Amino acid sequence: MGAIQTDPPSGSRFTSRRPLLRYRAANDSEEAAGLPGEDAPPPGLIATIGLHGSASTWVFNVVRELMIAALGEQRVVAVYADKVEDVPEATGRCLVVKSHHGSAGLDAWLATARATVFLSLRDPRDAAMSMAQRFNAPLNQAVHWIADDCARMMRLAAQGHLLLRYEDRFFEDAAAPERLARALGLNPTPAVSAAIFARYRTEAVRTFSAAFADLPPGRVVSAGRIVMDPVTQIHRTHIGDGRSGKWRDLPGPVQAELTRFFRPFLDRWGYPG
Repeated sequence: MGAIQTDPPSGSRFTSRRPLLRYRAANDSEEAAGLPGEDAPPPGLIATIGLHGSASTWVFNVVRELMIAALGEQRVVAVYADKVEDVPEATGRCLVVKSHHGSAGLDAWLATARATVFLSLRDPRDAAMSMAQRFNAPLNQAVHWIADDCARMMRLAAQGHLLLRYEDRFFEDAAAPERLARALGLNPTPAVSAAIFARYRTEAVRTFSAAFADLPPGRVVSAGRIVMDPVTQIHRTHIGDGRSGKWRDLPGPVQAELTRFFRPFLDRWGYPG
């Protein structure tokens, strides 16, 4: 359920001047981590793992569509899974797994299988605010959803996975699909990259999620209050306001409590207090 978000307000203190998509190892090395050589075959197992609200769905869909463009739709299986038993058999096909809080068993399986893993991060205080607003949930409940995601990211931090940081606005960068493709050992045409980027721009997703009634039978499923398309993992309330630093709209004592609660994660990933 990672959101594809809208622009931040002008002057947002979190707007980054770094490259919008940095292939940075999660162990903080500035060197590109695990990038395949030009002649390397595309991976057979890919995982896109992220905090809720970190544009993780954007990453999942761009990776999914890049693999389909390279291999054909029948040779790609794309699913959501937080446990190994949720992962379908995909012998002979490329498997793309989207995941949030995950499990130790799933992470061990991905490591053993030498999956290509992309991590997407966001300030957890903003991620919790986004979840509370989009799902009309109590902030305390949203905080604990995000805490589970953060715990997983802390477990994966030292494994050298490729990292995409929400505050870098990678999902607004038209060159991002091509850069993800290079990380996967793919070489799509500019037209393919541009078409994929266009399909998952904020307004395109907003339009898509508002037109679920037009999708074929079986394409829309409900899980409690959540109505979503299982193919893209886009749900009806997918788009929030996209602001970075929105947690500072909260009363001072709540800001302080959120910062205290998420302190280990904030320190590990360099978010300001």
